[in-house]
Order: sequence, then structure tokens, then C-alpha cells
Amino acid sequence: MRKVSIVDIKQVPPKNWEEALSRFVTLKKAQQYAPKTIEGYVENVRAFYRRYGEKAWGDSCRDCLLNYLAQDGIAPSTYNVRLKTLRPFFAYCVSEGGLASNPTDGLKFRHEEPRMVDHSLETLQAMVAVMDTTKFTGLRDKALFFLSLDSGIRPSEALQLKVEDIDTSLCRCAIRGTTAKTRRNRVVFFSMPTAELVKKLIDVRPPEWDVSTPVFCSSYGEPWETREWTRQLDRYAKKAGVKRFSAYDLRHQHAIQFLRNGGDVMTLSHEMGHANLTMTQKYLALADEDIQKTHAKASPINNLFPKRKRLGRI
Repeated sequence: MRKVSIVDIKQVPPKNWEEALSRFVTLKKAQQYAPKTIEGYVENVRAFYRRYGEKAWGDSCRDCLLNYLAQDGIAPSTYNVRLKTLRPFFAYCVSEGGLASNPTDGLKFRHEEPRMVDHSLETLQAMVAVMDTTKFTGLRDKALFFLSLDSGIRPSEALQLKVEDIDTSLCRCAIRGTTAKTRRNRVVFFSMPTAELVKKLIDVRPPEWDVSTPVFCSSYGEPWETREWTRQLDRYAKKAGVKRFSAYDLRHQHAIQFLRNGGDVMTLSHEMGHANLTMTQKYLALADEDIQKTHAKASPINNLFPKRKRLGRI
């Protein structure tokens, strides 16, 4: 009987953090992580090692990390982003034999309040008023503004929509799992005024733009980034006399108005593409404040027995 030799294949640890990062990125791509998520990992890992170099690849990694997270003036959001992106990378390094232990073990996220600006109706109207729809850029921006406010779609998702993803006759668009933050397919809906603007934008597309060209693109048919859309909104804000306005403000505004107008949390959570109800409930808290103020004004008791001004001593 022929003898069979057994070869012991040992896992080769990464030699340095660059090799570990390269292998980590390959794994995340294989796991179908969103490109933006992977980009965030790469950016934060590189930023950490630019500061500390090779001394953070080994026993000193924990000390370097604590120093990195303990910088003066670091905001809770910055602290959390660093911890959130570095933790899985270090966990991978441990699993591959590059590090003996995960330096993020025992570290907790800091409490942070999300930035959810509640713009007034007048502010929204002022923003739209300064968009020149006689030009492609103005028409594109107004259509994107309406769609974002109307549906609550994420900026990154809206900017990757293709013509085939949008049905203006049914007032709906499909968000593919490959572009969604949660990697799940979903459908969002919008109103007829939004549909009319989006249809007009699609109709003026040059014939040389093929199906791969996003609906919301540059004047040259090139893909647009969220930061470019935010910069464009900032220009409109200055023209309209608005202090600050970002691409994500439209998504937040949609959620707040949806709940104010009687929408339920479960529907909103599905529409927004939230992985769970945690984020959705934060919008609910803002809407509840409005409900309480409205109740105070409309309360039968408050109207029957209004508070009397307290008189001083006679």
C-alpha cells in the first residue's frame, strides 16, 4: 500500500503592518464590504502608522494606541471612528499571527450626540431658490436635493444610481446591495414633483452617456462623490444666507419630517436602510420634542387653566 505523506501547511504571519493591511483589505473585498468602508479602514490604519511607525507593530502597539486615542481635544466622534476602524484590523492581525493580542481589548466607545440639524421650511425653500435649473448642474442639484429630502436615501447611494434603477412612472428607485451601506437591496419612494425633476434630468442626458453613467454625475458624465455634493450645497448655502448645509442634512430632515407627519418608526427604519432601530429612535426623540411642544399649546387643561403670573409681595 502506497504511503501518503502529510504536509503541515503553516500560516505565515504578515511581516509588517503594510503587508497585514494589504491582506486585510483583500479579505474585506472577498467579504463584499462596501468600498467606502474599506477606504475608511485603509485611511485610519495608515494615519495611525504614519504617526508611530514600526514601533506600533509589536509589543509597543498598545501603548501607541492609547497615546493615539488620548490626544488632547479629540472629539468623541473622532475617538469612536479611530477605535471602530482599528479594532477589526488588529483583530485580523492577531488571527494571522502578526500581533500577540488585540491592543483595543477593553476599550469602549465614547458617548456622542449625532449631528442632526433641523432646518426650517424657509431654509429649504431658500436653498432651492438659488439653484439655476436652466443649466445641467442646477437641474441635477435640484433633482438630487428633492430626491434626497423626499426619500431619505444616503448621499453615496443616490450618487451611484443608474438610469435603470429609477422608475419615475411608479415614483420609486431600487438601491442595489452592492451600493447600499448595509449591503442589502431595498426600494425607496418619492413624490411626483421629484419624479418630474428626475425625468427631466434623464431626458437631457447626452446620447454618448451609456448605462454605466450615474444619473447624478458631473457635467462630463463622471461619477460624483459625497464630498463634492456637500461642497456644492455649501456654495448654495452661502448664496441663500444659510450658515451650514451638508448632504446628510437632507437625509436627517427626511427622517424628522416623516415622523412629524405621522410616519411610524418601523417603516422609516426600512426606508432609511438602518441595520437596527437604534439610529431611527434618535430621530424619534427629536420628533417627540415637537409632539410635547404641540401638546403644551393644545392641551385642554392648559387652555382651561392657564398659568397665572406670580405676584410679588403686596
